Amino acid sequence: MKIHLITNLFHPDELAGASLYTDMARFFLARGHDVRVTCTFPYYPAWKLQPNDEGVKLREEEFEGIPIRRVSMYVPSEASGLKRMMSDASFLWSLIRRAKFADWTPDVVLSACPMLSQCVAQRFLYQGKNVPRLLIVQDFVVDAALELNILNAPGLGWGLRTMERWALRSATTVSTISPEMLNKLRDCIGKADRKMIFIPNWIHQSLEDEICRQWPNKPPRKQSQLMYSGNVGVKQGLPDFVDKFAGLSTNWRLRIQGGGAERDRLVKRTEQLDNVMMADVSGEDSYVRSLLETSACLITQKPGVSAKFLPSKLLPALATGTPVLAVCEADSPLGREVASGGYGAVIHPDDTDGLASILNAWQCDASLLQAFELAAKERSDYFSRDRILSIYEQEFVAMTGVSLPKPAELASSSAAA
Repeated sequence: MKIHLITNLFHPDELAGASLYTDMARFFLARGHDVRVTCTFPYYPAWKLQPNDEGVKLREEEFEGIPIRRVSMYVPSEASGLKRMMSDASFLWSLIRRAKFADWTPDVVLSACPMLSQCVAQRFLYQGKNVPRLLIVQDFVVDAALELNILNAPGLGWGLRTMERWALRSATTVSTISPEMLNKLRDCIGKADRKMIFIPNWIHQSLEDEICRQWPNKPPRKQSQLMYSGNVGVKQGLPDFVDKFAGLSTNWRLRIQGGGAERDRLVKRTEQLDNVMMADVSGEDSYVRSLLETSACLITQKPGVSAKFLPSKLLPALATGTPVLAVCEADSPLGREVASGGYGAVIHPDDTDGLASILNAWQCDASLLQAFELAAKERSDYFSRDRILSIYEQEFVAMTGVSLPKPAELASSSAAA
């Protein structure tokens, strides 16, 4: 099967969807498919292009046997609404002009929607060739931008919502990553004649391999140590949490490693704090070691935002058996998942007293964290790579009618790789 994957983030980008979609391409290649990727030049999480990529419109290269077309995108140094729109518009223009591979037509197009440009661009590719398209909705970007005041223009918001709805309705199949987002997707698309499905994110292979390597000799967990790792953006509300955490009368310490729009603000804020420290994004070996030795993984979500998704940083915590402190609204997907999974605690972002109470209880009773660790490890099976990505593969078969490679063909392609 010929699969065209369109994504803004891809190796060597880090965090967010970069690791997921790089891993997805690797999975499909290993399964014997002809997978090709169109993406932009590496920029994340630093929000900065490399000097040799600046001004380049197109570059063709290969990654582990996967053909890649990198097309240009304006990368703003500041996350203002206008500059984000300019970034999206530039990527949309580049995708429409340069996304396709010469003399190659895919059986299916797969694109993700953390950026509106990817959602819209798939509508214009391969017109007249009846190529089915699957869209993965990771977030409703227009709603998030309006709620966070990144876009403070109601009329513009209406226009962008209309464009988003039109693009979603044009896809053959639309998938999303939580039941709550699936309900919102149905409200957004309405009674359009297309399939809408829920497929969660997964624990990518390289992370899983690194955990398996370190697990037999995992270090003892540090006492009273919280760790936050991942994207540091507006919708996480991490600066607000740090303000509350800094004033607590506990022995807990917080380590933050990540990048994103709010990193500079957090660096300045934490310079004067004794119980909070900032660190750079680390490689997977260091990242896994940090998860294995921390007391608990912190995941924050800003209240009042349409946080209908499960943050991807939850999955490495589960895979390493790390207890989770979810600072979010209880009825959010994250809040419900942590509460039902029994591997951590959920606290509202405004409940400072409740936060202190939970941390003190965890410090006084180590058996609580030990029980959470077992529950987290058990829950991680649900998000296994083979289980989730096989669902996508079966969906491609249903969309295209193209059969999966036979076992002998898979063995042959693996030997060639």
